[in-house]
Amino acid sequence: MSTFESLVEPHRAMLRLHCYRMLGSSHDSDDMVQETLVRAFRAQHTLQDPSLARAWLHRIATNVCLDELAKRPKRSRGTELMPAADPDAPVHARTPEAEWIEPVPSAWFTGLENTAQSPAAQYTIKESVALAFVAALQVLTPPQRAVLLLRDVVGLSAVETAEILSCSVSSTKSTLHRARTALEERVGPREQWSHDTGDVDRALLERYIRAWEKGDLRDVIALLHDDATLCMPPSPTWLAGRDAVHRFLAARPMGQLRAMLIEANGRLGVSFYREGEVGQWVFFSLQVIETKDGLIRVMDHFTAPAALAAFFASGVPRALEPPSRSV
Repeated sequence: MSTFESLVEPHRAMLRLHCYRMLGSSHDSDDMVQETLVRAFRAQHTLQDPSLARAWLHRIATNVCLDELAKRPKRSRGTELMPAADPDAPVHARTPEAEWIEPVPSAWFTGLENTAQSPAAQYTIKESVALAFVAALQVLTPPQRAVLLLRDVVGLSAVETAEILSCSVSSTKSTLHRARTALEERVGPREQWSHDTGDVDRALLERYIRAWEKGDLRDVIALLHDDATLCMPPSPTWLAGRDAVHRFLAARPMGQLRAMLIEANGRLGVSFYREGEVGQWVFFSLQVIETKDGLIRVMDHFTAPAALAAFFASGVPRALEPPSRSV
């Protein structure tokens, strides 16, 4: 391994997550990391102290992302685009995939919780990739997003952040205050940003999977919170309330499905498979789930190829073999 590779490789995974938070896209994050490493290689002579590589690389990655954000549309979650839909109305047509927040496989940050970070960091790795948090970040201006991530997630000082963004320390502090305020308005007080994803959620999701595989809509609906929401990117249609979700699903045949638990954005989720032409069960959608009061509160249902690619790369199977039959 070259000197440059040994310098950057310990930071590659964190850079990918930083780019994901900045852009809201798992699909584009690897491209941004590659561009970061290209720029870093060209500028390696500017790094005088290898112990400062982490901040130096985040400077480059942040500016790569800011350059990219200047030429592309903002990504959103369905709930931010329009009011909740009438469950009896047709589904809105799909819009370009580049307009939507994408999920990320939790395999991207497995083991990173213990990497060295500033004690001033405000969020754990898991909290900082929750889909609701990443979606809320996209509402901030790019400079606000960069300052908040560099200070509260990466854990850099106000001086380091100001140097990265070529602004004054006072400007950095002011931008951070506005970003924190805007974020709390979006996702509530900080103490509510962390959600439990322990054994209760796993048991709940296993019941949810069995209900779908049995084709039992009544059992599916029984596991939903009264305030349940269902988003279906890349269609902007989204539904609010258990009754609305029930009416919507009741008007559409469930079909024969198989499902399995996955982990996405630090939460449990479900991948769905439907029967293909040759007997295999083919992956067609992924749901990232959030729970409340022991019931399913949020279902973000992804079908766009770009949103699913990172999961295939992390080992989620594209197809399941037919279940074995007893003789």
